Amino acid sequence: MSTPKDEFEKTLAASPGELEEVTVAHGLGDASNKNLAELAGASADAIRPLEGRFALVSRLGQGGMGEVFAARDGMLNREVAVKVLSSEADVGLARFVREAQVTAQLSHPNVIPVYGLEETDQGTPALTMKLIRGITFAEYIKQCSSVLGSHEYDHERHGQSGRIEHFLRVCDAISYSHSRGVIHRDLKPDNLMIGAYGEVYVMDWGIARLLDEADDELAGQSFEANLGLADISTIDEGMKTQVGAMMGTPKYMSPEQAVGKDVGPKSDQFSLGMVLFEMLTFTAPREIQDMSELLDKVPSGARDPFSKAKQDEVVPLALQAIVNRATSKDPLGRYPSVQEFSDDLRRYVHGEEVRARPDNLIRSLWRRVQRHPVAVMSTLLIVISMAAAISTVSLYRGLEAERVSSSRGQTLANLVAKVNQRVGEFDSLLFRVEGLLEGISTSSREQLEHAQAVPYQIIGPADLIGANAPEDLVEVQRYQQRASFDNCIVVLAPDVELADVQDQVFQLGGLKYVLRDAALRSARIDASKLEKKQADAILREGTPIHWAYVGLENGVMINYPANEKYPPDYDPRKRPWYVSNVSKHGAIWGDIYPDASGTGYLMPCNQPIYDRSGKLLGVAGLDISMDTVIDEMDIPEIAGVKETWLLDEAGRVLVSSEEKGRKSALSMSGNRTKALGALGIPELEAHAKKGTTSGFVVDEGDVLVFARFKALPWVLVARIDSLAHDL
Repeated sequence: MSTPKDEFEKTLAASPGELEEVTVAHGLGDASNKNLAELAGASADAIRPLEGRFALVSRLGQGGMGEVFAARDGMLNREVAVKVLSSEADVGLARFVREAQVTAQLSHPNVIPVYGLEETDQGTPALTMKLIRGITFAEYIKQCSSVLGSHEYDHERHGQSGRIEHFLRVCDAISYSHSRGVIHRDLKPDNLMIGAYGEVYVMDWGIARLLDEADDELAGQSFEANLGLADISTIDEGMKTQVGAMMGTPKYMSPEQAVGKDVGPKSDQFSLGMVLFEMLTFTAPREIQDMSELLDKVPSGARDPFSKAKQDEVVPLALQAIVNRATSKDPLGRYPSVQEFSDDLRRYVHGEEVRARPDNLIRSLWRRVQRHPVAVMSTLLIVISMAAAISTVSLYRGLEAERVSSSRGQTLANLVAKVNQRVGEFDSLLFRVEGLLEGISTSSREQLEHAQAVPYQIIGPADLIGANAPEDLVEVQRYQQRASFDNCIVVLAPDVELADVQDQVFQLGGLKYVLRDAALRSARIDASKLEKKQADAILREGTPIHWAYVGLENGVMINYPANEKYPPDYDPRKRPWYVSNVSKHGAIWGDIYPDASGTGYLMPCNQPIYDRSGKLLGVAGLDISMDTVIDEMDIPEIAGVKETWLLDEAGRVLVSSEEKGRKSALSMSGNRTKALGALGIPELEAHAKKGTTSGFVVDEGDVLVFARFKALPWVLVARIDSLAHDL
C-alpha cells in the first residue's frame, strides 16, 4: 500500500520539467534530500533538511483540497499560511502540486504570494504562502449589508464606490492571470480577501487551468451527469467548490463551465459578474432551494433579477447593464475581455458613458449638466440678461438680440464642454498611472521581502557601450539617446559598491517585466495580445510613461527602459522625485523637474515603499514627459486655439503649450524643479485659487476657457480666438 510520501514523490517525478521554479523542502533526512535534489536538478548539499521549521499555530479553515493553518516560520521568524493536503481529498497530489506551480508563476500585487512546496513530517505535501490577516469578500459583503442605513455606515469603506474599488483590484489580478494564460475557474466571494491595510488578494488557484490545455476528460457531458460525478449529496455541498468532472462553484459558474466545455477567460468574467451582483445587491446571484433549481439555473446561465436587491441602496441602471453584459448566457454577448469589463466599470466610476448602456439624448444632456454646472449656469445667465434687454428696444431688434445672445451662449457652452471633455480624458490617464504605480510599489516590496536572490546579468550604464551591449539597443528619438526596451538599467550612487547591494538587485530581477507592462498599459495596451515586435515598436514610438523606476535607500536605482546617459555624480536619493516623497504615503504627483539624462522636463508620479515595520525601502515612480503632457493639453476639436496652459491651485503656470520640445541640461543633480510663474490674468488666477469647476473669461478680445481636473487640483486653460467662433 502506497503512503502519501510515495504518492508525492511519484507526482513530482512524473513531471520534473515543471518544477524548475518550485521550492520543494523535505524534513525526512539526508537520503530523502538526495532524492529531492535529483528531482530538482540540484546538488544534495544545496537542499538541507527543514524538519521542525514550521510550527502550526491555529487552524484557519478547510477547503476541498486541504486544511489551512497559521504557522510560524522558525528560520525566518515570520508568520505564514500553510495549506496541507487533506488525506480525504479526492483530487490527489497532482492537482495540489499544480496549485503551487500555477500560483507561484503569477507575480501580481493582487495574487497571494507562494513561498514554497514543503512536506510534513508525516510525508503529506504542504503549500506555504503569505498569511493574510483580513476578511473574505463574503464577510465584507455581510458587513456592508449589516451597517447600511445605520450610524456605523462609513461611505468610503462600505459605500458602493468603495466596494467597486475593491472589486476592480480583483479584475486587475484576473486580467493579469489571463494574460499569462491562466483561468481561475472558481471565483467567488469566499476566494477573495481584503487585507488589514485594504490590499486585495485572489486566493485558491487549486482548480486553475492553462488556456492551451485541452478540456477536462469528462467535458461535454450534461450538467446533471457531471453533478453526479462530482458526488454532491446535498444542496449545501452543491454551493461549494467541486473538483470532480465539474470544476467550480455552481452558484457562480458560467453555463459553459457547468458542462466543462469551452471554458476560457469569459467563464471567469461570468463569475466576476456574479460576484459584482452580490456586492451591489447584498443577495446571492442564484438562490437555490432544491436540486431541481440547481439543475435548472446553472446550465441555463440564470441569475436572479436586481429587483430582489435590498432597497436601502439603489443599483443604477448603468451598473445593472454592466453586470448583465458580464453575465450574459452567451459568451459572445459578454465583454471581449475582463480588462474591457473593468474598463467599463471604471468609466461608470468616473461618471462617463458606459459601453453596456450608451447614452441617449436625455442622458447625454443630463450628464453634461452634472459635469459642467458652471457652464450651464453661465449660458442661462447670458440668455436671461439678454432677454431683459428686449424691453428697451423694438420687438424685431429684441428678437434678433435674443437670437444672437442665445447663439453666443450656446457657442460658449460648447467650448467649455469640449475643454471639460479634454480634461476628463487627461484625468483618466492620471488615474491609470496611479493604479499602475501602486502595482509597481507592491511588487517591489514583495520581491524585496520574499523573493530569492537569483543571479542574472546586471546591466549598468557602462555596459551599454561596446560589443557587449544588448542586441535591442537602438537610437530612440524621444530619448535622444540609445535605449533597450528588453532591459532595465541598474544605476548605483557614487558611494555604493555593487558587491554590497548585489543581493537586493538580484531580488528585483523580475521587476523589468512589471515596468515594461506598466509602460504598455499606460497606453491601454495589453501586451499579451501583441507579438513582441509589435510591443517593441509601440514602446519605441512612445507611450504616456517616459520612465518607470524604483530607487532604493541603499543607493540603487532600477530604471526602464535601459539608457546610457547618467551623470557620474548621479544619486537617486538626491533627486527631487525621491527627496520630496520619503515621508509621505500613496501616489503623489510632484513638481515638474529636469531629467538628469537631458531628455527634457518630466512630470513625476511617485509612491514611497515601506516594509511591514514601516521602514522606508525606497521610492517608485512613473514619469510623463512634458511633451506628452502638452499633447494631452491639445484640443483639436476647437478651432482658433492660440495657446493652452496647465495651472496649479495657486494659478501658477505648470506647463505652456509653447514649451513643447524644450530640453533640460545633462548632469543635473540635486533637488531642482521647474520654475513657475504667474499667468498674469487676475480673473483667471482667482478662479484657479477659488476652485471653480469650469467656465470662461474674456481677455484682450480672446476667450479663455478653463476646466478643473478631478485627479489633481490643476486647471486646463485654452486661449481661443473669438473671431474663429463669431463671439
